[in-house]
Amino acid sequence: MTVYTTSSLSARVIWPEPIEPIWQILPGYTQSLPGWKRTDIGLAERLFIGAVLNIPQEQRPWGIVSWLAGVLDTSRPTLYAIGEWAKVGLLSPPSLPKITSKNTSVSSSKDNEKAILVTPNRMKRMALALVLPGGVSGRSAEICLQTAFDEGRSPAFLSALVHEAGQRAGEILAKVNHAVMGAISQARDEIFVGRDPILLMVDPRSLVITGLYAAADRDAETWGCVLLFTQDRGVQIKNLAEDGCIPYGKSCKLAKLYAAIQKDVWHCLTDVRKVIHDIEREAYRKLEEAEKPEKQLRKQWDETVFTKWVELNEQFEVLLAQINALTFWLGCLWDAVELVDWRNGEIRNRAINQWLADETLKGIKQLSHPRIKKLAERLESQLPEMLTFLDEIATPLADWQAQVEKHFQDHSVTNYFLRSVARVWRLEHALRNRHKQFRKAALEAGQWLAAWIEDDAQLKPLAEKLIDILERTVRTSSAAETINSVLRPYLDRRRECTDLVSRQLFLNLFTLWFNMHKFDRGPRKDKSPYEIAGIDLGTDDWITLLGYPPG
Repeated sequence: MTVYTTSSLSARVIWPEPIEPIWQILPGYTQSLPGWKRTDIGLAERLFIGAVLNIPQEQRPWGIVSWLAGVLDTSRPTLYAIGEWAKVGLLSPPSLPKITSKNTSVSSSKDNEKAILVTPNRMKRMALALVLPGGVSGRSAEICLQTAFDEGRSPAFLSALVHEAGQRAGEILAKVNHAVMGAISQARDEIFVGRDPILLMVDPRSLVITGLYAAADRDAETWGCVLLFTQDRGVQIKNLAEDGCIPYGKSCKLAKLYAAIQKDVWHCLTDVRKVIHDIEREAYRKLEEAEKPEKQLRKQWDETVFTKWVELNEQFEVLLAQINALTFWLGCLWDAVELVDWRNGEIRNRAINQWLADETLKGIKQLSHPRIKKLAERLESQLPEMLTFLDEIATPLADWQAQVEKHFQDHSVTNYFLRSVARVWRLEHALRNRHKQFRKAALEAGQWLAAWIEDDAQLKPLAEKLIDILERTVRTSSAAETINSVLRPYLDRRRECTDLVSRQLFLNLFTLWFNMHKFDRGPRKDKSPYEIAGIDLGTDDWITLLGYPPG
């Protein structure tokens, strides 16, 4: 299943003729309501947005939503929300006023209203929904239940319920067969509650959490146990995406796991940027220090003060030169860990990127600043495993090229088609990461590729297959960082998760909920991690699965 879809592969379309005239005649100001968050987007604009957003996706002109977001200075989710608002408002049947006779008593009209029976299961379901995804706990949950049902539950009851549900969730997770996912990559990371670590294993493609453990430490032995536990659940670990944590390497040896290691390229690039920032601050301090003797020299000349001023300015110039040089090498390092060159669509190979990475490291080593020296040592230790992704993509890419070569019967055309598809993928990937400067290039490349595919129906599945290969290539452990960002707010609100046992029970609950919840937006919209991975537990309702059915 392809998680990300590339809109440029759909049939080439031209924006409908009425769109531009209608946009031009919209007034500068239209009616708005005080409750709207964006009062500057009036009724006429909202109806126009609703008309555009409710065009079927396969027929909607490519790029028009991004264009609307740009001209209205708003986000795409806001546009989709307005489109849904217009759809619901126009398609919902009008509500008719209720007509009651004078002889109708109040009690009889109340009998016609739907009554909700508050059962123990309903209370438990509501309480668990307040915990996940609500993020409500303790006395706040008690108030919510009291307000909703005129019947509350004590914090002790809610804590016992979370523990009971967490125990059941752990039993369910232990029985999940992850073998249906096949050989997959695993991203791993740590999140801390105080000084206690939580160890995480996640599939970067589907975002299925395969392991989430509360631990007393994070040494190699503990991580080795996590790797073994993960494999016991049927996970076939093809490679590991991780940052530069020292115990990671030894943990694989202890678990006798001989998987390829992909060091997170984002962390290394961030480390370089942080060093540049710190040296810049040091240079600014030198400049501030040089201002004091400069002021003294303006009042009265003094050779000693002048010598000090010259010395500080020379130190500033040296730091500035170090900053400029490291900034240049940062650009080279960024280029060395690229998968696709956005300029020409070339898919990099290991030899080219390895050469560029080695030359970059040599250049960084020549810089004399102590911080840069330490940075060079870290980069040298991690650099060989930062390019593992290029080895992983080599085999599937060669198979794809052989398949396309049979279609074109021409190596040069095959190579040109590969670069065209890869460049569209790279530019759209940049747009998803909010690099708006690539919007025009992505639009032009996508339209050109769509025109080519439109003339040959066999090219679309080939292009989609290449995009799937590129999407499956893992360069970072950002999937683990994503899970951490979702988990952190919940942990901050759970005061009862003070010991390892209670914390693990809550983590069991979180894992089951996250793996079964459907994403609200993005490329995985309306699918849960388990659905994307092909894991079927028989129901979409995680609370029912825990033994608390509706009713």
